[in-house]
Amino acid sequence: MKHLRKFNESLKDELQDFCETNLAYLIDKGFVVRISKFEGDDFHQIIIGTPHNHMSNSFWFEMKDHILPFLHFLFKDYESYWDNGVEPPMGILSVRDRNIKQTEVTLEQLNELPDNTEIGSLFIRVDKRGSKESLVY
Repeated sequence: MKHLRKFNESLKDELQDFCETNLAYLIDKGFVVRISKFEGDDFHQIIIGTPHNHMSNSFWFEMKDHILPFLHFLFKDYESYWDNGVEPPMGILSVRDRNIKQTEVTLEQLNELPDNTEIGSLFIRVDKRGSKESLVY
């Protein structure tokens, strides 16, 4: 019953609740979860950031045991969203020498990511399953 959408509850609110429930351990450790939807976009973006400031990284081993199951459950109800083929549906942002690098990543690549990979944040673009621009990951 918890995951039934309340009257007038937005998809953003639904995703926020989903993330807070499934990423509670990381949130308790100081990781930040944000949901954004920009005007004109058809998708929502989930950003999971490191517990440090926005100009630093964490290691993959610090989060992978929580991120991988989260993505498994996320993709049961939501689909990855390609922004008209322009922006990838999932990626990693990392910071090195005050430069931000964005790397597209797939679920399979995340499963094989070395433990010492530095991650500033992970972004996932999703839409409710069944939307026209979505694709199954």
